[in-house]
Amino acid sequence: MNLRISSGQFKNKRLKVPESAMPVRERVKMAVFSIIGEQIINSQCLDIFAGSGNLGLEAMSIGAKSCMLLDTDYHAIEAILANKQSIIESFRQDFEERIQVKRDDAVKYTANTTEHYDIIFIDPPYDLPINHIFKLLDEILNPNGLIIYFHSKTHKIDLNKLNPHLKINDTRTYGVTEVDFIDKS
Repeated sequence: MNLRISSGQFKNKRLKVPESAMPVRERVKMAVFSIIGEQIINSQCLDIFAGSGNLGLEAMSIGAKSCMLLDTDYHAIEAILANKQSIIESFRQDFEERIQVKRDDAVKYTANTTEHYDIIFIDPPYDLPINHIFKLLDEILNPNGLIIYFHSKTHKIDLNKLNPHLKINDTRTYGVTEVDFIDKS
């Protein structure tokens, strides 16, 4: 699969993609980053189900302060580490500390981390049931933070049941992909 960073300082940098990943299409990614705009600048990001690191590395390219890239898949972690190393070698050494990669379960990480994030990307495989993660996200989301949840348009979540501290403020549909923009209520 041909995947690249679309904008910012790493623009056109090709990314290694593990076979297990189904990354967000470029037009969807660009639309989302256009919507969140300046909010990405100096933000602390978390990319859950990171796959290749596509979303988190795009955020870093545009100006995020830091990003934690999280996945459970061994091959995904290998691809993310290779992409991180390629960016560090090609662009700036100071990204070594600012881009973190962790192989961990999303729920376990969310339950145990002491970090707080401005932007949380959630891009799971579309058939993976992940409702339980929404029960914890308000605890690690900064007060003016934003959760961006990519899913199949046939998969809806009921945040009132899962976490009344979160609310969907906007939903956009791009083909079979739907994107929910969620913040604290």
